[in-house]
Amino acid sequence: MNTKNDPSAVTDLFLELVAINSPSGEEETIREWILEYLHSKDVRTRVDARGNLIAYINEIEGTPATLFSAHIDTVPNAVDVKVVREKGVIRTDGTTALGADDKSAVAAMLIAIDTLKEIGKPIVYLFSVSEETGLDGVKDLDTSLLPPVSQAYILDAQQALGRIMTFSPSHYKATVTFTGVASHAGFAPEKGVSAISLAARAIDQMKLLRIDETTTANVGTIHGGKATNIVAPECTVTLEVRAESDEKCLAHLTHMEMCCIKAVGAIGGSYEMNRHFIYPAYQLDKHSIALKKFKTVCEQMSLPFEGVPTGGGSDTNILRKMGYDAVTLANGYYNAHSVSEEIEEASLDTMVRLIPALVSQEV
Repeated sequence: MNTKNDPSAVTDLFLELVAINSPSGEEETIREWILEYLHSKDVRTRVDARGNLIAYINEIEGTPATLFSAHIDTVPNAVDVKVVREKGVIRTDGTTALGADDKSAVAAMLIAIDTLKEIGKPIVYLFSVSEETGLDGVKDLDTSLLPPVSQAYILDAQQALGRIMTFSPSHYKATVTFTGVASHAGFAPEKGVSAISLAARAIDQMKLLRIDETTTANVGTIHGGKATNIVAPECTVTLEVRAESDEKCLAHLTHMEMCCIKAVGAIGGSYEMNRHFIYPAYQLDKHSIALKKFKTVCEQMSLPFEGVPTGGGSDTNILRKMGYDAVTLANGYYNAHSVSEEIEEASLDTMVRLIPALVSQEV
């Protein structure tokens, strides 16, 4: 069935996709659904060892392809979705997230296939897995399965259509385990060292939340103790830092570690910090061809073009590190990851028209 002239087709397909549970690590069902759809369109596909799905449209040897990418996993609370449609807006009943991040892009890419075939230029689709857990799928992408790529468009950002993410920070996480000394809280509390007190003292000294224009830091979880009558011997804290460079992230992590050192020096006990690199920062170059093409297409489609920074990451962070001229575009959804997540049906249709326009656009 040719769907390129049916504006309701993308909404219908989007609703099918959000009805399929696909939290990170459990993408098998939705990947099989997408594979079946692609094969019904006579599109060649490959799946790499990590589970990323690659699809090839209008393959022309020696001609670089335009890449479009979306992730097929969702956050854990976007399962068993009950959709509410009202006045052209799609949301949930308020008990789950919607999964427009990033199934809105998946739906638009699939519906655009018929038009892309008519254009005749080579396109490659990347449907990545485990994006929500730290861009894990694309980190393990088998790039040997990709043809030469001219520009890469990652459709994965909340905000209005027409926006492009010009900056994304570097991201580190860390786990800190504080070790104290267990003791009976009633008989001999003075013989104990509370790991929870250690954590509290360290956190109280940390510079957190908005540090400066491009730097943020947050303590996400604290777990420790087993009973109120035991001085807690262990407490684990998870935290993160985002900044404009790896060096700035590491500098702030060093500050946070110094707070741990001071807490141990004041109270006793010990600590161990394990740092985890999540993804690198990027700053779009004004000479990016992908950026130039998108700006021109926005003008042609009367979309309000705007380059904006983001405090989050996407597969773009990894693809740019790999050397691709990759950019992240907004999908038109809002309140991602929350029970208030929503998207206008008109935004879905606009994305379907935006994709072939980017392919057709010359520099």
